Amino acid sequence: MAQSGQIEGGAAGGACLRAMLEALPSPVMLIDGNDRLVEVNAAFCTLAGQDRDYWLSHPMEAYLPPAQIERFTAEHAQVLATGEDMETEETIDGHDGLPRHVVTRRRRIELDGEALVLTILTDITALRNAEARVRHLAFHDALTGLPNRAALHDQLTEVLAARTAAHPALLLIDLYQFKDINDAFGECTGDALLRAFANRLAGAARGSDRVARTGGDTFALLMADCSDVAAAEAECRRLLALADLPLASPAGEVSLGLTIGCACAQPGMGAAELHRRAEFALYEAKQLSANEFRLFDEALAVEVQQRRALEADLRQALVAGDQLDVHYQPVIDASGHRVVGVEALVRWQHPQQGMIPPASFIPIAEASGLIVPLGDWVLDRAVAMMVRFPEIALAVNLSPIQLRSPDLDGRVLAILARHGMKPRQLQLEVTESAMLAMDGGVEQGLARLRAAGVQLVLDDFGTGYSSLSHLHKLAIDRVKIDQSFVRDLGSSQDARAIIQAVLGIGQSLGIGVTAEGVEDETQQLFLRAFGCHEFQGYLFSRPLPAGDAATFLQAHAAREAA
Repeated sequence: MAQSGQIEGGAAGGACLRAMLEALPSPVMLIDGNDRLVEVNAAFCTLAGQDRDYWLSHPMEAYLPPAQIERFTAEHAQVLATGEDMETEETIDGHDGLPRHVVTRRRRIELDGEALVLTILTDITALRNAEARVRHLAFHDALTGLPNRAALHDQLTEVLAARTAAHPALLLIDLYQFKDINDAFGECTGDALLRAFANRLAGAARGSDRVARTGGDTFALLMADCSDVAAAEAECRRLLALADLPLASPAGEVSLGLTIGCACAQPGMGAAELHRRAEFALYEAKQLSANEFRLFDEALAVEVQQRRALEADLRQALVAGDQLDVHYQPVIDASGHRVVGVEALVRWQHPQQGMIPPASFIPIAEASGLIVPLGDWVLDRAVAMMVRFPEIALAVNLSPIQLRSPDLDGRVLAILARHGMKPRQLQLEVTESAMLAMDGGVEQGLARLRAAGVQLVLDDFGTGYSSLSHLHKLAIDRVKIDQSFVRDLGSSQDARAIIQAVLGIGQSLGIGVTAEGVEDETQQLFLRAFGCHEFQGYLFSRPLPAGDAATFLQAHAAREAA
């Protein structure tokens, strides 16, 4: 070998070797027993940032940092001594100062009677960066950049395993009715609001807190060093204050309500159990209203478990179809004798618990989304029953969730067509609060129903945000006076004044008015004197099962015919 470190031998042989090395796309080095570079190719020069002559005249220290020299020379010596191939992965600095992930493969070869180490570097930087990106995506939310549910579980496990505080706390934060905002303003605005809230939540977190996005509109804050339950409650209140500040979005400033469920860890508790308890608390908080929080306790867990069990039973009841029934309460005209309509009311005869009142299972159906198939089932049963009495109106309630369900008008009209009922016989009852949540799509669907002949009834009028604009906006056909005003007729001047006002509005706008909850003749006389001409209540009939209701209506028809 020449002292310069270049390969001896014939010119043709050396040129051939260099040509072979230049043809290889990976950086290649030939290193002798003195750790001197004997040959390098163009790919190596590109990686290292100097030409071939430079490297063949400089020691390895010019390429490797001091921290790597010792390991590199040891591995080089091992290959020379044993003759065994070696493969390692390491990070080196490129000539641009950026780190490169490379796989280094070494093999002992004999050239011109001298043992050399053929070293080939494979740049796997793109692969490792892609893997890092995949790992990041696996544990981070793509929209907000926050850790996701999987990352939160790992963080919970870490904090619970090595905690120093007495009660690490997990807060689950739900954006109240975010779906309505998303539907009203579009997904671009919704995504912008989610990012804005994520930034605000991360900015409000303390140094030891961990923030994550665990679902579409659900976030989490882990208080790793929460001292006690009182501190967790204070944090809940502090976070609720975030809802008082509007967020910027493409649609302008929007305020978001929050609901929070919080659970504090107990000794020996695992991550899954702490998360489950926080979910229990959040479930309960969501039954309340915006800007509320609940702390987990055992009584709450029992209550939520009972609700979930009832939800599962209701789901099964819808499939089986033999526990649910529809009852019908007649609506009577001013004479007190002529039936002008019935209201369909769902009933549930639970096989173990007996008759479950609607006030107990309707909120569960709404919270779980079961209200949509349940509502369709009630409408189908009621239409099948009342198509036999075409001169009597059928009133069916619609919840806000049903109103927002896709193709409501199409499903309603399909049920009517299947049973042969004329749309004019059907009355759909909606509440004032449901009106406030309606967007353009809902209004258009109701307009199509009304154009087909279906009547719209404003239920519980006077208890919400009563407004003439509601009556005008949807072209309401009828309003129903809430039974709370009827009940207080004899004792409350305010109740009488409200009823007179509602009746006056109805007369002025040509809208029919029905009074609910009429239980005695005194109430009926008051209402009739005020100008009310339709009544519904126990004075005339309780809600009747389908068979009894059919008998009641047939007897009424016979009296009318006589």
